[in-house]
Amino acid sequence: MITRLIAMSLLLVTIVSAEEMPSIDQMVIKVSIGDKSLQEAGEYLKTEAKKRGIQQVGYSPLYKEYQALGLSNIRHVEIFQFCEAKVAKALIEYNMSFAAHIPCRVSVIEDEQGKGWFVMINPMIFKSAIVSPDLQKQAAKVCGSLMEIIGAASTNMPTMNIDQTVVKMQISEDISIEEAVDSLTLRANDLNVKLVGYQNLTQRYKKLGLPNVKYTEIYQFCDAKVAQKMLRHEIAYVAYMPCRIAVVEDEHGQGWFVMMNMDLFISMSQLPPSLHEEAVDMSDKLMEMLEAGVNGEL
Repeated sequence: MITRLIAMSLLLVTIVSAEEMPSIDQMVIKVSIGDKSLQEAGEYLKTEAKKRGIQQVGYSPLYKEYQALGLSNIRHVEIFQFCEAKVAKALIEYNMSFAAHIPCRVSVIEDEQGKGWFVMINPMIFKSAIVSPDLQKQAAKVCGSLMEIIGAASTNMPTMNIDQTVVKMQISEDISIEEAVDSLTLRANDLNVKLVGYQNLTQRYKKLGLPNVKYTEIYQFCDAKVAQKMLRHEIAYVAYMPCRIAVVEDEHGQGWFVMMNMDLFISMSQLPPSLHEEAVDMSDKLMEMLEAGVNGEL
């Protein structure tokens, strides 16, 4: 509970400067897929990324989750995740907050009118977070390639402080990273929050022979019923689905959880009261999972 109060106090500081932040629409890129079918768009995305040497490291077909739950009015929703491990490692080492936004996600989604779209986070909003020119160039190459594939125009967008977009919690010193992860996932199970994706960046770093490899794993969680309602309201939200929690080891060997700041995300959204309540409940569950993890509450 103390950790939750600390996180909320940080959010209040963040909200004070919310007027300077982009809107949800500015934070994402939406591009019509045109004459392609949704299936064709997904295959095109994967093929073109592979041609450019960008590896697909994850895939979440949310529409199948909807089908499994027997939900009605199911729309096509697929989330593809891409990563260039060397760039990911450099970004996370530069600023741990990047772990909440890596790997890069590009979604193929059908809106309520049956129109297909590519949706991804607008990488330009974090441009100011990278001071190193060389690292900026490397990140821009990956993001620029994905934008080129989906046909997105490069525009000058408002920038924001990446640290304001995440919640970071340090794992207790007497708790190992493995114990913290076990506690996190067990609490997720208790709360009926489903683990739907996992990327082990640590192993990818090792396979590439990269130096000074630190523990870096990405876990993705979802409540499909809430997700479907959010996407019916606004397809831009797919850029932040599923909910991602990264487990990162810093240069001192200390473990951390890094997660998208859901309270900030909700505060920036124009949600109907009932849906706002469900989104807040999901945020509370994620925070409870983090607290269980950092404290090793098996």
